[in-house]
Amino acid sequence: MSVGVFLVTYNHAAPLPSALGSLVGQRHLAQVVVVDNASQDGSAQVAEAFASQLPLEVVALEENTGFARGANLALGRLATPWVLSLNPDCRLTEGFLETLLAAAARHPEVGSATGLLLRGVGDQLEASSVVDAAGMVVTAAGRHLDRGAGQPLAARFLEPAWVFGATAACALYRRQALEDVAYPGGEVFDEAFFAYREDADLAWRLARRGWRCLFWPQARAYHRRGLRPERGRDQRPEVNMHGVKNRFLLRWANADWRWHLGCFPFWLLRDLVVVAACLTVERSSLRAFSLLRELRGRQREKGRWNARRARVSTGRLLPWFFPPWQTRRYRPCA
Repeated sequence: MSVGVFLVTYNHAAPLPSALGSLVGQRHLAQVVVVDNASQDGSAQVAEAFASQLPLEVVALEENTGFARGANLALGRLATPWVLSLNPDCRLTEGFLETLLAAAARHPEVGSATGLLLRGVGDQLEASSVVDAAGMVVTAAGRHLDRGAGQPLAARFLEPAWVFGATAACALYRRQALEDVAYPGGEVFDEAFFAYREDADLAWRLARRGWRCLFWPQARAYHRRGLRPERGRDQRPEVNMHGVKNRFLLRWANADWRWHLGCFPFWLLRDLVVVAACLTVERSSLRAFSLLRELRGRQREKGRWNARRARVSTGRLLPWFFPPWQTRRYRPCA
């Protein structure tokens, strides 16, 4: 078994050496692809300095194409049966790939897997005991959350579990699963998202096709994270705008009438809050609605395509959106 790793960078020169350095010596590592989205801080050059230590390819783009496009470009260059998506501000611990791969490979239905992500501190991504993500959970309000984000490390985050999905900050994917949910033409991460929520979209598509996500806390990494969900709105208008836009793109691609009925009125109330915020305190996000008008037809077609190919009914997926079923106990033989 071999693993290919990809990183999409945009002005990440400071933490990037820690992220790439953590790949040196990892067992089963076969390829590393860094796609740089026209960074102005020399991120591409920082990555190239690791060429003598890693099986590395650096792709320097002339413009910022967003995470989704960069990830798809990287996936096209990887030829391994397993792929790790790694943020440039995320540091793996020793033996991370070997541990997570061994756990995931035991189950043929596992399409993605995630370890325990703790908050990294500073550019060296030093260890802390604050949880960054213990898998992804989803809610009836149409939100997706990193389980345990910002909370102190506790016993419940130290048990393996089945979760809805994995944050792309550090997610292991089975190549077969990615190919199974890729759109015609090979698009794995939906490029309409540009950045943010594209990993939740991928998780939902994988779940509808019957692939499972395994949370395995024995594999650990440290993630600094620029956008922290427990803080609410981000201070960068572009981030907030894409967050609003992608909220609706996510549903158009994955949520049918059964989901809307089963999760009513929670998603409607959240929609009203989002729209009200855009009309008052976050007017810079109003541009999201003009983009949504342009993208609506194509995204609805993706939704119909996903619905035609679904193997798991909405009724079976609905419990994931309500506590206490947002995680499922892991049983080695289950």
